[in-house]
Amino acid sequence: MSKIVAFRGRIIDAVKKTIPGMDVEWYDGLFDEHDIADWTLKTPCARVAVMNVPTAEHTSTMEMNACMRVVVVVIDENKRANLDGDARAWEMIEKIAVMANLNKFGDPNAAPASKVKFKRISQPVLRREGVAVGVIEWESDLMIGRNRVLERDFIYNNGQMVRQVPQSNVTARGNVHNAAGMADNEELDVTPEGD
Repeated sequence: MSKIVAFRGRIIDAVKKTIPGMDVEWYDGLFDEHDIADWTLKTPCARVAVMNVPTAEHTSTMEMNACMRVVVVVIDENKRANLDGDARAWEMIEKIAVMANLNKFGDPNAAPASKVKFKRISQPVLRREGVAVGVIEWESDLMIGRNRVLERDFIYNNGQMVRQVPQSNVTARGNVHNAAGMADNEELDVTPEGD
C-alpha cells in the first residue's frame, strides 16, 4: 500500500477517535454542492483528502520528503433549532484542528503537522438549507521511498535484514590468579545471556 494512502488512513482513524460517532471517509479533494448534498445524508460527517504532494530534493537517506497538504471537510446540519448546526460544526472544527496540531498520527516517517488553518464556509444557499460546512487544513511532511542509509547500517543475508545474531556457548580458558596468590587452570562460561 502507498505510504500516503496509509497515512491518510491514520488521519481518518484519528478523526474518528476525536469525534466518536462521526462518519469519516476519504475523498479526492475537490467537492461541490452535489457532494455536500450527498454528505448531508450522513451528518455529522467529515471527509479527509491529501490535496497535493510536492516533493523536495532527496534527503541524505535518499528518501523523498513529501510535503502533503491535508484537508478535512466537516459537514453538519440543523437538528433541533434554526442554525444550531453552526455551533456544532465550529466545535468539531476546533477539536480536529487541536488534534491535528503537531500530530504525527502514529507514523514514524512523518513530521509533526504544521500550519494548521480552519474556517467555516459561509454560503447563503447552504445556510438556508440548514447546512454548516467547515474546513481544516494543514501540512504534514512524510518521508517516502527506501532509506539507503539504514540498508548500509545493517547486515543482510539472502536479501533479509539480520536482526539477531546466532549465539552459542563460549568458554574462556587460561590461568587464573586468585587473591591468595594461587594459580589454577580454570574454565569460565562467558556465553551472553539470551533475551
